[in-house]
Amino acid sequence: MLTLSFTLQTQLELFLEQLQSLIDESLILIQEQQSQNFIYEYGTSEFNKKTITTFKNLIQNTQLQTRLIHLPESSAQYLLTRKKLDVLDQRFVGEIFVLQPVSLNTLNPKPVTSLSLHETFHSQSSSMQHMFSIIERVAITEFPVLVRGESGSGKELVAQAIHQYSQRKKHPFIAINCAALNASLLESELFGHVKGAFTGAIREHKGVFERVAGGTLFLDEIAEIPLELQAKLLRVLETGEFTPLGGEKSLKSNVRIIAATHRALREEVKSGRFRQDLLYRLRVIPIFVPPLRERKEDIPLIAEFLLNEHRTSAQAPLLSEDALQTLMAYEWPGNVRELKNTLLYALAMANGRSAITISDLPDEIIHGAQDSESTTETYEQPIRINATKLDAYTLQQTLKKYQYDLGLTAQALGISRTSLWRYRKKFGI
Repeated sequence: MLTLSFTLQTQLELFLEQLQSLIDESLILIQEQQSQNFIYEYGTSEFNKKTITTFKNLIQNTQLQTRLIHLPESSAQYLLTRKKLDVLDQRFVGEIFVLQPVSLNTLNPKPVTSLSLHETFHSQSSSMQHMFSIIERVAITEFPVLVRGESGSGKELVAQAIHQYSQRKKHPFIAINCAALNASLLESELFGHVKGAFTGAIREHKGVFERVAGGTLFLDEIAEIPLELQAKLLRVLETGEFTPLGGEKSLKSNVRIIAATHRALREEVKSGRFRQDLLYRLRVIPIFVPPLRERKEDIPLIAEFLLNEHRTSAQAPLLSEDALQTLMAYEWPGNVRELKNTLLYALAMANGRSAITISDLPDEIIHGAQDSESTTETYEQPIRINATKLDAYTLQQTLKKYQYDLGLTAQALGISRTSLWRYRKKFGI
């Protein structure tokens, strides 16, 4: 069970306000771990005192899990969500319970969110656990999210997870790759156009801001959006309104924006390729997707899932020990996407055999793994530099290595973010 962790009590209070505003009919309870007393209670009109008391007794007397439940002497069904909770400044440890009525007419026996984030991402690594915690907390808000990560690391999967865990999950999720369309096509796809707006516009076209109403819009490779369109996107974020290409009437937008990029947007701002005001609008909640080379313990889980998903016979072939060790030794610059392509290649080479051996892997993976093994000691050594010896070259190279993620760079250098800022100012980086 994941833990919702807050540094300050005020952060928890803000979280609860957001939760209350997003869930129409609900009962929210917080129980202190040691005393088992309920210290917080919020219930809408759906829940009378008797129902609340019954539910409290169930919590105290049984081990309720996150699932559909029936309250005694009631035909209604309720969806229970249960999370551990801690507030550091209050030294508080407990649990939060959310109970929502479920209509029998609309009950889905297997909701999309029935899969946990561990199962969705096939991961149990500590770096991904931190990301899961952020996803769960931000999903119930309406704040814009900026997903950072290398190509192939799973940024769109993060956006889909946020959508599926949000109150917008019953509405559309649409993904747009901003790098795949030129400026005019991208503008039409985002905002739509009216008939006759340009040569060839023989009919009206609704853009994604209109088609995704009530849902989530995922803008992948946001750094590639042209400057002239950045101004229009900023207006939507600031006013909630947009105007179709060639149109005169503004339309209201009811869309949650999740953007993603493999670039450092702060560096794009410095170079004049990205608007600073748009950066601040998009980067309300940043999420960093760890590269596969930093969570290699997930490789066996991901490989097992992919081999089962794409098997050509009744039973998926197993990875031999030498093949698995080769995959574990490789650095995966293409991340999970590259691992998937590698396993599809291996499946074809295995040609129905019960096991995939090292000879079934692509040559570049085998040779790349061997090169990585020969340099593992120097490559994987964490950088810990005395601040007095930090020079401009080392700082520049470390920033590049972590794609200008200031938190990771400061951690690698063993200094605070404030010190990192001072050194960047000193060296003009």
